[in-house]
Amino acid sequence: MSGELILITGTTGFVGFAVLQKALQAGYKTRIAVRKESQIGQLKSHRLIKDFAAKGFVEGVVVPDIGAEGAFDEALKDVVGVLHIASPLGRPNIEDTENELVKPAVNGSLSILKSGLKFPQLRRIVITSSAVAIMTDQVIDAANPPIVYTANTRVSPLPTAPFPNDPWAGYRIAKQLALDATEKFIAEKKPQYTVVNLMPGYVFGRNELAEKAQDLLDGSNAIVLGTVLGAIQGAKREGFTTPVTDLARIHVEALGEKVKGNQSFLLLAGKEGDKAEFNRANEIAKTEFADAVAEGILNPVGSTEAVHQQVDKSITTEIFGPLETYEDGARAVIAQYVELKRKEASK
Repeated sequence: MSGELILITGTTGFVGFAVLQKALQAGYKTRIAVRKESQIGQLKSHRLIKDFAAKGFVEGVVVPDIGAEGAFDEALKDVVGVLHIASPLGRPNIEDTENELVKPAVNGSLSILKSGLKFPQLRRIVITSSAVAIMTDQVIDAANPPIVYTANTRVSPLPTAPFPNDPWAGYRIAKQLALDATEKFIAEKKPQYTVVNLMPGYVFGRNELAEKAQDLLDGSNAIVLGTVLGAIQGAKREGFTTPVTDLARIHVEALGEKVKGNQSFLLLAGKEGDKAEFNRANEIAKTEFADAVAEGILNPVGSTEAVHQQVDKSITTEIFGPLETYEDGARAVIAQYVELKRKEASK
């Protein structure tokens, strides 16, 4: 597919922007779907994108509501592949899980799948799912349960409304129901294109959209940075992590013919059997960023407890090769945070 036109959603976010970069580096022509016209210009003028845009490798299309019927009918013209990353994240102060998380996730995926039926040249849709799409809330309370999770594990029975107004439980539910809706659609409609679901854990690494250090204290990166800034994070976290560099790489590679369609992949950091311990970020800070600790930029005394499950990700390794480690992602975002803090202090 390299050199052909692909559609990417979610490029105004941490993961989506990293995927856009990787797709352009791989030689794809890209069409970015955004909610507002102004976002097209902002992305095309970004220091890492502007040279590609000047050569005609980046164009934009406005899709105000990705869950609306026919939302992608215009966006998919002449497109041979889709990287669908846009989906709401679980954030504090959720008031209506069904309408803020579940429906946007489910309808966003179904909308692009339905529109895709109208374009015979479309060959592959890659969807950013999540490792939590195959796990219930109980995994937080039971380390090493008597099950080995694979990309083919599914939650049964699926959760039903009313849903709890909890950002983390809501996010899991949204991903579970979106995955189920996608697979039922493929089974029923048997489209001309194939679908690949990618299932990352917490995503860590450099966020090239961040302009201030504070911008990094959002999403998954906040787990690493909260720990090295001294926060004691009471909530347990699944010990599933994914370096953003690998996540972006695999999104793009999943467009290729070497990857068989209509399957899912767990994208978890490190070698088989590796277990991410979030508090290792403190050791990285102390040993590799000792000067930043001395300056008071970092305070590596925080704690975030990781809960681990048994996971088989061998198929992912076979197809895409091994992923970098949790430490690699943590090191990258700590370095960026220190860099931005020093830049701000020098002004």
